[in-house]
Amino acid sequence: MLSKALVVGAYQRKAECIAEHDGVALTVAVPPVWRGGGVTQRLTRDHVDGYDLVETPIRWPRSFHLHHYPRLGALLDERRPDLLHIDEEAYNRATRDALRAAKARGIPSLFFTWQNLGRRYPPPFGGFEAEVLRDADGAIAGTPAAAAGLRARGYQGPLWTIPQFGVDPAIFHPPMKGRRIVQGELVVGYAGRLVPEKGIDLLLEAMVGLSPNIRLEVVGDGPERKRLGRLATRLGVSHRVRWRGTLPSTKMPDFYREVDCVVLPSRTTAAWAEQFGRV
Repeated sequence: MLSKALVVGAYQRKAECIAEHDGVALTVAVPPVWRGGGVTQRLTRDHVDGYDLVETPIRWPRSFHLHHYPRLGALLDERRPDLLHIDEEAYNRATRDALRAAKARGIPSLFFTWQNLGRRYPPPFGGFEAEVLRDADGAIAGTPAAAAGLRARGYQGPLWTIPQFGVDPAIFHPPMKGRRIVQGELVVGYAGRLVPEKGIDLLLEAMVGLSPNIRLEVVGDGPERKRLGRLATRLGVSHRVRWRGTLPSTKMPDFYREVDCVVLPSRTTAAWAEQFGRV
């Protein structure tokens, strides 16, 4: 498996679950770092039992569309897998390059997609996608909308609809005694990137019309952080908002147990729509 997502420690639990199956020998190749949405995520090793987590160099780690892995071919020669799962969209260079490397070695490959909008991509990305849709041996879509989009763009191969990450009830569970409500206080939580399409400004504006006993805890970072801070001040709610910054993925269950409810105020744009809501 080739996956930049699995630099996140909590997500690696999926690999452990795959490796638990009989007859499965799993290698997961990840970059040392990924930079996206204004946030730098360095590799952590939190769930690494039963499989090999291998660090491989990445080029263009800031570019969602152009990043790729120059040593992947050598890794495939070393491991000789029966299947390469490319955990990446079809229109990205990383997917096209990985598919070519696998095909040259006679290794079947499949890719993953979240894309739930009927978008057409300019060169060279449209060409990357056309080649992947034509030559991949299989595909996994995160939602039914993403699966329908693949078919609409001409993909005719085997296709499975499987959400990318599940929830481990051993880790994500309510507090044993419940959170104590203090003088009618209600704590609202938000977690995610601080970017326009996530709609945190809508959440701040909503705070204006709510009880002063309601406060907001924001986990995450991104290019909108300073603007959102100024907006909270202008709206007169800054004293009810705490900006927590980015937390390690393994600390997120504790965060959820601290709040009474979680709000995901995403706004659909021409280029983006909330895909699954892992938050």
